[in-house]
Amino acid sequence: MAGWAGAALVALGLAVGCGDDSGDPQGSGQDATGSGGGTTGAGGGATTSGGGGASTSDGASTSSGATSGTGAGGGGGGEPSTGFSVRGRFLYDRCGEKVLLRGINEMVVWLPSGPDGLPEFAEIAKTGANTVRIVWNTETSVAGLDTAITNALAQKLIPIVELHDATGKWELLPSLVDYWTEPETVAVIKKHEQNLLVNIGNEVGDQVDNAAWEAGYKQAITRMRDAGITVPLIIDASKWGQNIDQLQAVGPALVAHDPNIMLSVHMWWTDGSGATITKELNESVALNLPLMVGEFAHHAVYECGQHPFDYKTLLAKSVELEVGWLAWSWGAVKNNDCKDDGPFDMTTDGTFAGLTGWGREVAVTDPNSIQNTSVRPHSIETGSCE
Repeated sequence: MAGWAGAALVALGLAVGCGDDSGDPQGSGQDATGSGGGTTGAGGGATTSGGGGASTSDGASTSSGATSGTGAGGGGGGEPSTGFSVRGRFLYDRCGEKVLLRGINEMVVWLPSGPDGLPEFAEIAKTGANTVRIVWNTETSVAGLDTAITNALAQKLIPIVELHDATGKWELLPSLVDYWTEPETVAVIKKHEQNLLVNIGNEVGDQVDNAAWEAGYKQAITRMRDAGITVPLIIDASKWGQNIDQLQAVGPALVAHDPNIMLSVHMWWTDGSGATITKELNESVALNLPLMVGEFAHHAVYECGQHPFDYKTLLAKSVELEVGWLAWSWGAVKNNDCKDDGPFDMTTDGTFAGLTGWGREVAVTDPNSIQNTSVRPHSIETGSCE
């Protein structure tokens, strides 16, 4: 997603973004629309707001009912990982427990109170979520990143950290890798490597051909592994995160290059029908891709309410096919995209009690909601495999 400062139309592509408050539009795959996150920084134009009726809920709840399992947690990227790892199309924790991601995005780097995730992580945790995707940028201190990761883990949330600076800007991918491979950043990643996932960049690139996308990410992965980063790396599709066809075409080559990766699609498609969602998920599973849905809401970011997204089908199919997902976005940082036509914020005020409309359904009330399908791995709950 782009950001609270407002998403911009991308010239000639009508790619819109949502997700960062810096005003960069983000777009995504099927149609050139996007999403991203943020409210004051660079890279992406975001939108949040949970359109729908203002029903509230009370009380904290823990996750229950999800699909979980055990299995050997193989390593990736040359050396075995001491933390999470990807085998086939599934993610495992360091103890060998299968983990299906069920979580929420938040534009942490632009929180009014500061980029530490407090008290937002505690509020998100009340849904039973097992993960939070932390919007970050290269201009914010590495010490601050350490604090945000620590605070997420304190709430039993698996932190997924992403950089938002290159939203829609393919040429900036190497600069993101520069940040990740700085010695002080590597030190923070290694400090938390048992429990951390790294999303290299949010929606990097709009129109990027398959050969360039493959070569660019192979180089990025190699540079990060050479710097000593062993955690699973998450790679967003191009076309503002939406290009699932590219993930299906080139993803297998990236997995062959490094099996410890996940591929993330942002479902900001103007065709958000249940039939399209089902088709694309089935095709990805048939290819054995380690696919996750990194962002979605109740409609597209381009022309907003004119293009509804059948999120209930996504939730149901994700349970059936064991695919992880994160909703966009919590709402302590307001999205500008679609703010007057079905805002993307899941909450009115960044609190659990403030969940409304589609956000409340995704988090709590739908049979396949976070609360009804999320399982936190034992290692995150207790800090051990015992």
